[in-house]
Amino acid sequence: MTARGVPAARGVLVIGSIFQTVCGLALIFGFSPAWAALGLVLFTIVASIMFLDFWNKEGEARAGALSSWKTNLALIGGLLLAVAFGSMSQIR
Repeated sequence: MTARGVPAARGVLVIGSIFQTVCGLALIFGFSPAWAALGLVLFTIVASIMFLDFWNKEGEARAGALSSWKTNLALIGGLLLAVAFGSMSQIR
């Protein structure tokens, strides 16, 4: 993170890890699952843009970053399903 120019990289890492943990636990235990999933979607998008910049890479590095992007897009798709079903369960 420091190499990417993130200020206070250690603090950002700790806060990001706590955020992911809290959202993940909220999703697992059904506490505002739609909001928890949306938080994780937003986190995944921001992290992907910041750290998986395949558009600036070539060769193997580009292929690896692109593969990670595809994985993250699949995770986002699953999280969006959680948003949809989490919202539906809150309506009932």
